[in-house]
Amino acid sequence: MGSHINRRSDLVRRTGAGIVAGVLSIVCTILVAASTVNVLSDTLEDIGTLVAVAIVALLIGLGIGIRYRAQWLTPALIAGGLTGIFLFLRGQLFLADGTPISYPLLFGLPGTAAAVVFMLGGGWLGTRSVVTSRLSPSELPPLTRAGVIIATGWTVIELLFGLGIGSSVGILLDNTFVGVLVATFVGFPIAALFAVRYGQRVNIDRSDWGYTTDGRTISLGVLAGAFAVLTVYGIGFVNALLGGTETAVAAFGFLFSDLEAGLWVAVLFALAHGIVAPVTEELAWRGIVQSAFVRAEGLGTGIVITAVLFTAKHALLDVSLARVPTILVLALVLGIVRHRWGTTASTVVHMVVNLTSVGLLTIYVLG
Repeated sequence: MGSHINRRSDLVRRTGAGIVAGVLSIVCTILVAASTVNVLSDTLEDIGTLVAVAIVALLIGLGIGIRYRAQWLTPALIAGGLTGIFLFLRGQLFLADGTPISYPLLFGLPGTAAAVVFMLGGGWLGTRSVVTSRLSPSELPPLTRAGVIIATGWTVIELLFGLGIGSSVGILLDNTFVGVLVATFVGFPIAALFAVRYGQRVNIDRSDWGYTTDGRTISLGVLAGAFAVLTVYGIGFVNALLGGTETAVAAFGFLFSDLEAGLWVAVLFALAHGIVAPVTEELAWRGIVQSAFVRAEGLGTGIVITAVLFTAKHALLDVSLARVPTILVLALVLGIVRHRWGTTASTVVHMVVNLTSVGLLTIYVLG
């Protein structure tokens, strides 16, 4: 009797995991596919979205295989099936509305097949001992595992607040960008608190965050910030020349029209993007995540891993690959500054860069 109950309980857990993984796969597929569309030509968009489905399904399936080992099949089938069904039904809704399917490969049988096949393939791959030994969280050093968990946790929290509070406020005020800013005010401090609490579990506390606040540190931060602005905008200019004006505008999405709502939106933009985001992100990403990776993996590797994860977070949540070069360079600069002069200096750099972008965009939109 007890054995039967345990098997039933285990099946329920695996089914629940499959449903959660399926929802995550659907959300990530939409975000990654949208990012892909922003940087590809019209002729490559359809195949690009199909590749996005395959990559997302493979990675989530890999996680399922690593986590559930011999019991991977049920959650992988559910996750792949949910993703595939969603994509196919979305295509049918286009047809029911009398409109052509925007991306036939994504919202058709190829997208459905890719979701299922690559989810199962990733699940099977995750059960291989050579993969498990290298990628399983339980096999990672505790500090490396903590860095990955904090980075992932921040990303999930930011996503949830963006989808929840951000969408609700945006619809209520008929201003999507204001919704994003409100979500920043609420979600970023909560994500930073999560980072602080989890960091304390692996003995990364206040003394390890690297805050040294004095005139010299702030001055160095301002100078490094000016250098970062020139570097980031130089790369952005080259990126715009190579990708075209449409790619550059896609990186900002709805921002331009929503800023026209009035000066109050610009003030909110400055507070959220210029103060709240730099302060909370630097505490979590440079003060805690980078500290964990540097301790576990060494200075250079720790800075690079933190920068890559920080860039990936922005690419996923901003639904744009167009800003990847500039974000990656900025993240590397922030990591180096944090190591050399501390988290106060990297926070000042981050604030200088963000406030400069706020000022330039506001002038561009409002004149």
